[in-house]
Amino acid sequence: MKRKTILSFLAGAFLMGIFPSCTNLDEDVYDKLPADDFGGTLIEVNGLVGNIHNTLRRYCPGEFWHLSECSGSVAITPTRFGGDWYDGGQYREIYMHTWTSQTSRVKGAWKAATESIGACNAAIKLVEGSAALTEAEKAEKLADIRGVRAFWIYIMMDYWGNVPLLTEYADANDKVLPELTSRQDVFNWLITEINEIVGKCPAVKTENYASFTQGAAYTLLAKLYLNAEAWGVTTTENAYAKVIEYSDKVMGMGYVLEPNWKANFSLTNQNSREAIFSCAFSNTDTENQNQMMNNTLHYKDYLALGITASGTWNGICAQPEFVRLFDEEDPRFEGTFLMGLQHNASTGEVIMTDHGYELNHTIDVNMIPGTEYDGTKWGAVNQHDGARCFKWEYAADLTDAMENDFHIFRLADVYLMKAEALLRSGGSASEATSLVNAIRERAYGNSDHNYATVTLKEVQSERRFELAWEAWSRQDDIRFGCFTTAMWPQSNCDRKTDDYLKLLPISQDAWQVNPNLKQNPGYSAFSQ
Repeated sequence: MKRKTILSFLAGAFLMGIFPSCTNLDEDVYDKLPADDFGGTLIEVNGLVGNIHNTLRRYCPGEFWHLSECSGSVAITPTRFGGDWYDGGQYREIYMHTWTSQTSRVKGAWKAATESIGACNAAIKLVEGSAALTEAEKAEKLADIRGVRAFWIYIMMDYWGNVPLLTEYADANDKVLPELTSRQDVFNWLITEINEIVGKCPAVKTENYASFTQGAAYTLLAKLYLNAEAWGVTTTENAYAKVIEYSDKVMGMGYVLEPNWKANFSLTNQNSREAIFSCAFSNTDTENQNQMMNNTLHYKDYLALGITASGTWNGICAQPEFVRLFDEEDPRFEGTFLMGLQHNASTGEVIMTDHGYELNHTIDVNMIPGTEYDGTKWGAVNQHDGARCFKWEYAADLTDAMENDFHIFRLADVYLMKAEALLRSGGSASEATSLVNAIRERAYGNSDHNYATVTLKEVQSERRFELAWEAWSRQDDIRFGCFTTAMWPQSNCDRKTDDYLKLLPISQDAWQVNPNLKQNPGYSAFSQ
C-alpha cells in the first residue's frame, strides 16, 4: 500500500470523522474539539498530520487551478455549445477579470483556504497536548503542520492581499471574529514563522514524501521573496539575494532533475526525485479527488485514450496563443496538450461528437456567432474546440479518481526562480543561462536548443513551457507584468486592466459570517 493511501485512510478515520466542522476560519472553527485524550497514540497523531497533508487536495486541481490558469495566460473554460460550463458566467468572469465577491470559484477558493487553516490550528492544539510523542517527535509534527498552514496563508496573501491571520484555535466559548491583517504584516509573519520551523521540519527523505519538509520550507521562502516586489511589500534584506540563498539550499538537498520530464506526472510520480512538496492522491479517494481528467477531457476522449473514464466533463482547454508559444520540436509540446483528430483506440475510426462533428481538438477556440450570453461578447464554442490538458498520465483503468500526485513545488521551478532572481538583481547572466539550459536539455534530450544567453524574457518563456497547468500562471503573469494580456484573441472579449484586479475580491459568504472583513479596494461593497 502506498504511503499516500495510508494517509488518506487515516484522514477519514480520525480528523474529519472526529471534528468535521471545526475547519472554517470564519465560522465552524469555533466548534468543540474532540475528547481531551484524543492524540494519545501515535496512530491518532499520524492521522491528524495525514489529514493536514490532505487539505492540499483542495488546492489543485480545483478552484485555485481555475483561478490561476484561466485568469492568467494558460487556459480558458469556455462555454460549450448547449450551455455546458456557463455556470452563471463565472468562467467568463475569470477570463475577463470581471469577477465579483459572488463569483462561485472565488467563494470556493476562500472557503477551501480558510477551512484548511482552521484544520491546521485545530490539529496543532491536539498535537501540542499529546503525550504519545517525545519532545523531538512533537516538534517535528508541529513544524510539519505549521508549514502546511504557512502555505495556505501564503496562498491567501497572494490571492487576496490583506487577510485574516488567525493562528490559534478558538472554541465555541471564545468566538473571535478576526479582522484583516495587512499584506505586509502577513508577509513578515510568514518569513518569521518559516524561519522558526525550518530546522524542525521533517528532513528530505523518501519516507517524508508529501510532508512539509525542510526543502518545502526553503522553497516557500524563495517564493515569498521572489514575489515581494510584485506584491508591494518591503523586506529588510535584499529580496532577490534571499531567493538565490534559499534556492541554493534547496538545490543542495539531494533533489534531482528527473531525466524524463514526464516522470513528474506519471502514475507513479510519488517516486520523482524532483518533487519537493506534493499533494498525494489515490485512485481510491472518495472525496477531494484528483479529477483533472474530468475538468478537461471531452465526453468521448476516453475512446481515443483507451481509458474507462467515460463521465468526463469537457471543460478547461488551453488559450490558443499560449499553445503556439511552444516549439513543436519540444517534447513538452505534445506532452502538455492533447490536440488533433481523435481516433477510437479499438477500431481506428474517427470519433464523432454528439453534434455530428469529428472529434478534433483544434488549437483555435472559436465562438459561434449568435450564441452570446447576457449582452456580452462571450459566446459558446463547439464541444471539441481547444487543446486539452495532457500533462498527467491517464491510467487505462481510470474511472473516478486519478492516482497521480500534484507536485506543488519541484526542483525545475527552483532552478528557474534562481535564474530569474539572478537577472533581476544584476547577478551572473552566465549562471542564469546554465540554469535555464539545464531545464531545456532535460526537455529536449540534447543541448541543440540551448540559449547562448538568457534575459528575463527567456526565463518567463521557459517557466511557461516547463510549468504549464501547474497553477503558476496568474502569479507569474503578475510578476512579469503581463497579467492583463490574454492569449485568446478570437474571443474578442477584452480583459479589464485595472491594477486592483491583481487581488481577488473577498468572498461575500465570508463577510456574511464575519462582518469585520473589509472588501478589497476597487470592488463593490458587500451586498447587505
